[in-house]
Amino acid sequence: MEEQGKDTSGKKLSEMAAHGASGTIPPGKPPLSVDLRTVMRYFASAVTVVTSSLESGEPFGLTVSAFSSLSLDPPLVLICIRNESTAAELFKKSERYCVNILAEDQRTIAEKFSLTGEAGRFVGLDFYLGKSGSPVIRGCIGFIDCRITQIIEAGDHTIFIGEAIAVSAEKKPPLLYLDRHYVKLEAEEVE
Repeated sequence: MEEQGKDTSGKKLSEMAAHGASGTIPPGKPPLSVDLRTVMRYFASAVTVVTSSLESGEPFGLTVSAFSSLSLDPPLVLICIRNESTAAELFKKSERYCVNILAEDQRTIAEKFSLTGEAGRFVGLDFYLGKSGSPVIRGCIGFIDCRITQIIEAGDHTIFIGEAIAVSAEKKPPLLYLDRHYVKLEAEEVE
């Protein structure tokens, strides 16, 4: 998710999965003995934008695919951020985050937050500050507003475990990411 997806508007998941391809190694990087990207690219995931703000009030955020629920009691979720991302240090400073789960009509938001650099991500974005002080994006399927309770460095990523302090959800079609493309569910209607 940390790279910009290709235009696949209107394509169905079955069409996307039928176009199998092997993983690619970035230029200048030695091949990995096991390249998880080869298989993980076929794991469809909801698209989230994780936001926060510093004590100064300056907002920051990025598109994140490595997000999961962790525990119901206490209510915990986790996000994984590449260590080389400036966001990893910013989350450590802010001690909070909000996971905004995007609806299928919010693709432009996902793309804007997946670009390198923070400049301009919040310009023109319809949001408000949640209970933690993190930005909550309007029109999302839902959000999980958290305070960070634990930080774990693991390999080339940092895991930020957050305890939910506020949540909200609305049933609508999600924006998904599969094989480096934004895709829509094949279902005619979300029930």
